[in-house]
Amino acid sequence: MIAYYAIVAGFILLAAGNVTYQVWAPVFRHYPEVDCRKGLANLAQAVDRARQAASGVSEAGEDTALAQFRSSLSPEWDQHDAIRAACGRTDEQASLLDVVERLRYAEERAVRREVSDLAPLRRRVGQISANQP
Repeated sequence: MIAYYAIVAGFILLAAGNVTYQVWAPVFRHYPEVDCRKGLANLAQAVDRARQAASGVSEAGEDTALAQFRSSLSPEWDQHDAIRAACGRTDEQASLLDVVERLRYAEERAVRREVSDLAPLRRRVGQISANQP
């Protein structure tokens, strides 16, 4: 029975250590110096590029369009944590980052909406146009 308790206690300690590391590790990370304004502009350009890329595959389905949108965000959004660290120094910069992040998620929702609502309508209108003499 002691061996059982030792295994359970070891598992609990390991899990608690993992959770603690996940919570506190970002505080101790060091990122390369990034210009906040330039980083924000790059993030916004990546969102525009991703929106355009996803609109080209909206007929293929939601999963394909979302995958295209998300993959087109790279490489700029791979630097998101470094930009967040650089922009967290002032409230104005932090609010600008928040605006860009909200734009990203709004565009992602728009991709979902376009695939589920607009693409079928476009197909239907295309069928109507094709049947015109």
